[in-house]
Amino acid sequence: MKLRLISAELFLAVASFIVAGGAAISLTTLAELMVFGFCGLAGSATINSYLDRDVDALMSRTVRRPIPSGRIEPAAAGALGISLLAISVIFTAVLINWVTSAIIGIGSALYIFFYTIYLKRRTPNAVLWGGISGAIPALGGWSAYTQSDWLIPIMIFLVVFLWQPSHFWSLSIYYRDDYRTAGIPALSTRKENSVIAFRGALFNIAAIGVVYALYFIGHLSVVFLVIMTGMNIFLLTASVLATQDRPREFYRRNFRFSLLYMIMFLFALVVSGLLSPAVHLL
Repeated sequence: MKLRLISAELFLAVASFIVAGGAAISLTTLAELMVFGFCGLAGSATINSYLDRDVDALMSRTVRRPIPSGRIEPAAAGALGISLLAISVIFTAVLINWVTSAIIGIGSALYIFFYTIYLKRRTPNAVLWGGISGAIPALGGWSAYTQSDWLIPIMIFLVVFLWQPSHFWSLSIYYRDDYRTAGIPALSTRKENSVIAFRGALFNIAAIGVVYALYFIGHLSVVFLVIMTGMNIFLLTASVLATQDRPREFYRRNFRFSLLYMIMFLFALVVSGLLSPAVHLL
């Protein structure tokens, strides 16, 4: 699960980097972004696992993770996470630029302190505000190429930020009992499925709106428009169906489809970026 999230967030940074530079990107910088971006994301995820080891041991979805299963000692995991994060921040500052390094540091701090420590065990809105850290790689990837024209990466950030609630709420519906057992106040422990799905549909509609605004403002390739129009149709259909009374398994399938939606969004960005020399604003 965490590896999939790390991969998706790294893909987000890479896609933003390619949209910024088009075919003119430096392969050396791309490689550095991927290596040290992965270190930062993996470090943050490892620290998150260290901090959540008590609740992870109570949930069927997470009980087989390295720390609760006993495959790695908590102290060793914590040290590894801090080391990976430090490597990411330091080497990114030296080899890429300090802006990208600062964004990695801010994103990690938001994920560790704001989401994991402060929000997750206090409010059902943790997923919503915690989504800031999940979307911030869009800014880091962009800044690795340029520190100007921030409207485009902000719009990419918004698509990911608005997409995340429905994505994770579907998973929380499927694992509702797990969250109750662990005492995590996920929205699924407080609201009915139809209410959660309706809210998720509103976020998905907003995300779709930003996708089209991104296409027109960023002058992206028509390939992006074609791919995302097809995916948007499926996303809207799934969102509407989710608001009706559905079996538990339906929401896990929705979670998986929404992950595919994001992968295709990032793929469409990469293709569009490579077909253009660089993004130019209106």
